Amino acid sequence: MAEEVKAEGKGGKGGKNKLLIFLLLGILIIAIAGVGAFFILGKKEGEEGTKGKKANKAQQTVFMEIDPIIVNLLDPSGRRYLQVKLSLEVADKKAEGEIKKKEPKLRDSILTILSGKTVEEVIIPDAKDKMKSEILKKLKEEIGEDLIVNVYITQFIVE
Repeated sequence: MAEEVKAEGKGGKGGKNKLLIFLLLGILIIAIAGVGAFFILGKKEGEEGTKGKKANKAQQTVFMEIDPIIVNLLDPSGRRYLQVKLSLEVADKKAEGEIKKKEPKLRDSILTILSGKTVEEVIIPDAKDKMKSEILKKLKEEIGEDLIVNVYITQFIVE
């Protein structure tokens, strides 16, 4: 009977040591995570301060949808066409109003660029990027450098 009591006592002491080790290990992990979170969050807040001007400018921009444009491509058979829907990122609401006033002129410029393309030119992998940059350059020439920020293709169909 006395031996059973000693055996229980030893088992209990070993269990307390393991519990203490796991408890200390858990506290250490939580402390490390807290310090890591502090440094990461502190760093992001500093970065946001320097990017404030860029973020503010991005928030002021407005997106303007242009109705789908359908053009015949330069194709000997004359049966191939391109349908494109564009979205313009403009500087602000005031710029959007100015662009709406000149939309027929802009659509004409876009039609001129797209109708001069062959099927091969529009199906290559980087064709969309080339077209976007051409359109952006032409539109900036037409209405001013600071009104249009970017051009996005939201629909692109070649048939």
